Amino acid sequence: MKRKIFLIIFLLILLVIFYYRDKFSLILSNPGEFVDLLLETSQIAAFSLYALGLNLAIFILAAIIEIISIGWTNSSLKRMVSNRSKSTYGDIWCWALSIFNLYDLFVMLFSFGFFYVFTSLIVNNVYEIHLIDKINSPILVFILVFSISDFKHYVWHYFMHKRPFWELHKYHHSATEFNLITTTRSHFIEKGFLTVIDAFVFLLLGVPPEYFVLIAFAREFYAFILHADVNWSLGWVGKYIFISPRAHKIHHSKEEKHFGKNLGTFFIWWDLIFGTFLDTEEEIQIGVKDSTFNKSGFWNDMLIGTKEFANATLQMTFRNQKTSM
Repeated sequence: MKRKIFLIIFLLILLVIFYYRDKFSLILSNPGEFVDLLLETSQIAAFSLYALGLNLAIFILAAIIEIISIGWTNSSLKRMVSNRSKSTYGDIWCWALSIFNLYDLFVMLFSFGFFYVFTSLIVNNVYEIHLIDKINSPILVFILVFSISDFKHYVWHYFMHKRPFWELHKYHHSATEFNLITTTRSHFIEKGFLTVIDAFVFLLLGVPPEYFVLIAFAREFYAFILHADVNWSLGWVGKYIFISPRAHKIHHSKEEKHFGKNLGTFFIWWDLIFGTFLDTEEEIQIGVKDSTFNKSGFWNDMLIGTKEFANATLQMTFRNQKTSM
């Protein structure tokens, strides 16, 4: 199995080198180009103090709401500044890498650049529909973009709960407590798959960057609330419009009967339409049974997730080959 994994890694590296051969040739003649390419590809160049400030402001607002609701003693902020568990340390690592625009750098390193090559191939070779160019109303455009973006996230989330992708996504579910910033807790390679899906949405809609920024921050704020340590059901709003913190806590339940339920990240419509909604009055304990994570530190968890995903992918691939023979 290890030989097969190393072979795949070798082939991925060859693919990246071949695809970017012109740029690599330029780098060899001008090494300074490498830094520019790295900053651009990894999104580090897109970092701004304005975005950082906005991220922090959204987090502080969500933290204040949580503290008012459940008090300082039980709040995420208290857990983050004192008595940090290994699960909380993982959350802090993911959040820090995200707000400083470093997450995509490690997505690139852990995938050997594969997702950037694949995304580039999609954007450059798939027909662009650009639906929003056909709509004159900015309000309708925003509603369309927000709804399709949320549905995209539902579809991505659905597949993340299926093997082999679950081997990556279960790192998010391995959190043993909600800390607001648990929303940013994800494996690097999982984020890579989301980048690919985002490329298809861009081709479908042709969305200007400003729409994505507004949607991203609106979603980020609500995602903080969903991962707050509160138990709000939101009444009829939580039944028919938005995913409630209570519903999302059920989604994180350790119990198998709750697995793969309440997959929405903003609207609850998709769960109602596709039959993945679940409500229960049971006491919920979050986490993953017999988890291999939260034991040896954040970076080791990233390596464990990568290895388990690679093994699961190979096992499924060769099992399917044997079945078809």
